[in-house]
Amino acid sequence: MRAGLKVQLALALAGQIVVPLTASAIQTTIGGRTVDLDTLLTIREVVEQDRDTTHEPTMEQLRVRLAVSLTDWLRFDSTTTGTHGGPVLSSDPSGIYNLKDTFQSKWWSVEFDEVFFDFHLADLDVRIGKQKVSWGKLDRFQPTDFINPYTYNDPFIVDEADRKIGIPALQASYYLPQDWGAPPESRFTLVWVPHYYPFRFPPSQCVVEGGVSRCTIERWFPPAAIPNTTFVIPAAPPLVPTDIAVPVGFQTLNVDPPAFRFENSGIGLRFSAFVHEVDMSFSFYHGFDSQPSFALTADALGDPDPMNPPFVRNLSAQTTLTPHFQNIDAAGADFAYAFGSFTVRGEGAFVHNRAFPRDLRGLVSDPAALAPEIQKAIAALAMGAGRVPVALPSAFEVSDAFEWGVGGDYLWEGYLILLQLNQTDVFNSDVDLLIEDVDTRLLANLRKNFLSDTLRTQFVVLYGIESDYTLLRPIVGYQVTDHIAVEAGYLFIAGRSRSVIGQYKANKEAWFQVEFRL
Repeated sequence: MRAGLKVQLALALAGQIVVPLTASAIQTTIGGRTVDLDTLLTIREVVEQDRDTTHEPTMEQLRVRLAVSLTDWLRFDSTTTGTHGGPVLSSDPSGIYNLKDTFQSKWWSVEFDEVFFDFHLADLDVRIGKQKVSWGKLDRFQPTDFINPYTYNDPFIVDEADRKIGIPALQASYYLPQDWGAPPESRFTLVWVPHYYPFRFPPSQCVVEGGVSRCTIERWFPPAAIPNTTFVIPAAPPLVPTDIAVPVGFQTLNVDPPAFRFENSGIGLRFSAFVHEVDMSFSFYHGFDSQPSFALTADALGDPDPMNPPFVRNLSAQTTLTPHFQNIDAAGADFAYAFGSFTVRGEGAFVHNRAFPRDLRGLVSDPAALAPEIQKAIAALAMGAGRVPVALPSAFEVSDAFEWGVGGDYLWEGYLILLQLNQTDVFNSDVDLLIEDVDTRLLANLRKNFLSDTLRTQFVVLYGIESDYTLLRPIVGYQVTDHIAVEAGYLFIAGRSRSVIGQYKANKEAWFQVEFRL
């Protein structure tokens, strides 16, 4: 077996740990050309362990993939998804997801996941259109996967490939001729993204009514991005005779992504080859970061009250969360090597000027740190200003970082066992971030099929060493017929709330899912 094929089969087998590989449901020939049609209907019900958390309605989703071989060298491919319900609020509007807005959620939705043309020439492959680009070889955490942003409307049940947002891009791969003496399967890949499209989160808000802040928060909106709903101004006679509990409102606000100009486009370069049976690549990316970060602003509101200190009544605050778009430069490499039943994989990337988010719950909770701003705001409100901006510490810190990971999987008597270690090293950080300056994650993934592969079992464990969180995700699936499959799973999250994963620890849940492949 060729080295390249050997490693590719090992990686594909490891990929089944997360996403079972499925063939096209219908293949036919029209006018001498092959047409593939795959239609999948999914119905999922979630049962929340904590009934005080936001309820997730039943989700019905229809996904249709159509691929047509137009000529011997030209192929059209598209995937369209229609969804009703899921982790959205019933009051959300319906329609088509756009590529411009960060905060959007649809009760009824249609999304054109991918729509592209593939050109296959002698030594050149070109893909033009809305597409998903996958770089890297690790499972789940891939430091060199720079191109596509993700949607975070359902970050733990939905597979990574489905959460990735397809973006308009040009991708071209040139295969070096063998007579040049280059390593086997050597190729240069260029990805050009002419316009930046942002990550996606559900919108959320907290409205101050009657001196109380009431929130409408979707289930998977990150708790660390929502400031506390009450801010206490401590007594400081004579201006502030007693403690004042100030209700804090919150809103998410979309801002336009960077303008459609050449200097705002993204470019990725990658060289791949097999060297001594090792599948390796080197990559570079310049453009806006696909990793999310936000900015938080605040305003103080109130009416003048000239008779009673602090001479302001109906005092409240309004905070606004907007997406922050950060330009980065990144260089990385990855490798995979298969020998026998083992596959070893690794990758790493140095990222220049990445914006790392902070826990925003702490930005408006320390009266001492905000005392000068509070005094200025109260003085302006007492003079009838009505609304006054309050300067907050930055919601993120821009730092260089090195992200790396190494893992291996082993196939033993039908058990597929994967162990992986990832680490993010943030350089010269001066503030507390949502991740630690050295943030290490351990991933274990065990998969086993029974009953002639009709019964599928999987158990995922993720542990953050420095951030102190744990995620468990056992799944059992059964292929009832060639067209019907069922699945049951449980999501357990525990640990420190000031962490990327631990902040969701209230969202433990079970889910039940039925799939109909038409």
